[in-house]
Amino acid sequence: MSERDLILDTLRRAPGVLFLEPGRHLVTQDEVHGRARDERARRGLPAAHPYLGWHTQAEGFDPSGALAGPQRVYFGGDRAAVARALSLLEPHGFAVLGGRSDTEVFVLRRDAAPRRADPALADEWRTRLEVLGDDRSGPVPFRDGEEELLHALVAHPAMRDLLAPAARALRLRGALSRADLDTALSPDGLDALRPHGDEAAALTAHALETDHPRARPAATVLAELGRADARVLNRWKDPGAIRAARAAALEGRQVSTFLDLAAADGADPVSAAVDLAEEIRAAGGEDAAPRVLEAAVRLVSRFGGSTRAHALAALRDERVPPWLRVVIADRWTRTPVPAGVPADAPSARTAPEVRAADAAWPDAVDEVRASAGLPPSPGFDPEHRPGRDAAVELREAVVARHLDGLRAALARPDLSEPALAVLLELLHGANALRPQDLAPFARTWRKRLFVKPDPYTSAPPAVVTYAAALARLGEATADRVAGTVLRDKRQWSLPVRLLLLGALDRGRDADLAAEAEILPHTHSGDKGTQAAAHALSLVRARLRGIPPVAAACASLLEAPERPPFVRRGFAYVAVAVEEGGSGLWAHHFRGGSVRALEAALRVAGNEDLPAPARRAALDLADESSALDRAGRTRPENAARLRAEREELRSRLRA
Repeated sequence: MSERDLILDTLRRAPGVLFLEPGRHLVTQDEVHGRARDERARRGLPAAHPYLGWHTQAEGFDPSGALAGPQRVYFGGDRAAVARALSLLEPHGFAVLGGRSDTEVFVLRRDAAPRRADPALADEWRTRLEVLGDDRSGPVPFRDGEEELLHALVAHPAMRDLLAPAARALRLRGALSRADLDTALSPDGLDALRPHGDEAAALTAHALETDHPRARPAATVLAELGRADARVLNRWKDPGAIRAARAAALEGRQVSTFLDLAAADGADPVSAAVDLAEEIRAAGGEDAAPRVLEAAVRLVSRFGGSTRAHALAALRDERVPPWLRVVIADRWTRTPVPAGVPADAPSARTAPEVRAADAAWPDAVDEVRASAGLPPSPGFDPEHRPGRDAAVELREAVVARHLDGLRAALARPDLSEPALAVLLELLHGANALRPQDLAPFARTWRKRLFVKPDPYTSAPPAVVTYAAALARLGEATADRVAGTVLRDKRQWSLPVRLLLLGALDRGRDADLAAEAEILPHTHSGDKGTQAAAHALSLVRARLRGIPPVAAACASLLEAPERPPFVRRGFAYVAVAVEEGGSGLWAHHFRGGSVRALEAALRVAGNEDLPAPARRAALDLADESSALDRAGRTRPENAARLRAEREELRSRLRA
């Protein structure tokens, strides 16, 4: 019987808990908890009945069924009951770690009990030291006589490959002796520790704290190797510490430590950070930009923190050169500034100056960029996914404040398709695209816009919006672009082709042909299913002369009840077109979006729409987590939305 079979068999028979069989059907942690809810309901167990299990991505077994690494075990319900079930594995040679709170997973590891510090038992020691080196459980206490064996293991010249984990086990329990440090920090010991840089630094820092005679020579060795981290550098009272920290900082490491040491030595840390950034920039190189950014981030921290308020102080400081102010401005503009910080946001409760900084930020950023000869900011970083998502959520405010910056960003030749997709969506959705904004893509659209889209981008594929914008502007090239895309045969382009059929009004005959082409894909289950639902709704809206939301709801009623994803897909469309913007695309319902929740409630509350479609929209509203997340909207708005949702529940589900 393999170790996997032994563990599964033991847990299946564990009393008082529900064991969820691992397999390919469980891929994520959420699916483990979802399966537990389903199984408890199916078996008639109480809602709080304890359960445990894991998903395929957390499998710690090798193909033979041996436990090759830590096995994470997720659970719910009574933690003590789960711990008792897992403890049944201990007599079989496994250690149970973690599970110190209701949110910390348990971890299973193979265990061993070597009785001598003997090279013949090296494999057993490796197994045991993995358990002793895992501090998730507190760490686990030594067994009787084990501490003495570990001291002997550290000193054993034939077991130097176990020096680092043995010393770690002793260090975690405050059991390192002077003799242990004599061995570990000797020339031979440091050679043995070289592959274990983190433990070498931890031991050296401990030795510096205890003023061990080998500590300073060890720190020098680590500094020469580039392995001296903050723990060592902050404790090493030597001029070499600043030199080593600065060398590391020039590589983008230990920047804060260097600035701390420079300040302690009497230097101005802001000026030191500026000098560091200037030197990195002058040296250039492939990775210069991220190292400059790290210096900029640490520079801002010298103004007291890492919020926009502290970044604003840096922008206004004469010690910071204009080019570095641009770096800081761009770094703190990754996500858009809301049009007013919600009153229930943590920053609003604790730091009123943050709200003032947010109000001043957009103008300050544009001033900094203008002084450097750069165009205005688009208000967010188009290459930063959370920034893109937030910009779509706050689209009206972003377009109103940053129209020129959005247009300037669209002209950048270095942006990816997801970045261009969101910029095009924001501008096209606001009817703010001009012929000159689209001109840069005349020769490059195939390479830059018609590429495999990122499925996680909250915007239509860039080429779809580009073609729709050309058509709206009356550009003759719209037909040429559409024809090229629609003739494409690559599998990944199917959703793009379907969306384009819905996006472009090419006349009634073309729409009738498109309807027939799209319809089979709405229930095929292939990757074009959701795109087909959206395209069909737009085509039918034109054919029937009704709003897209009405067409989506009508299509929901006309769709088969099975499989259920077909009708659900049309519910996504109804909510998406109700949200505003271009209305060209709906991927899935955005559960964390207040904007999507409001749209779902509007659909559910529209008495001109059929009741089944309204209930489907309400189901989506019930899935929303937007009101559970602090700072997403003002308290009075959250209260209004909760009341509206509750009132719709009583009306539609009576």
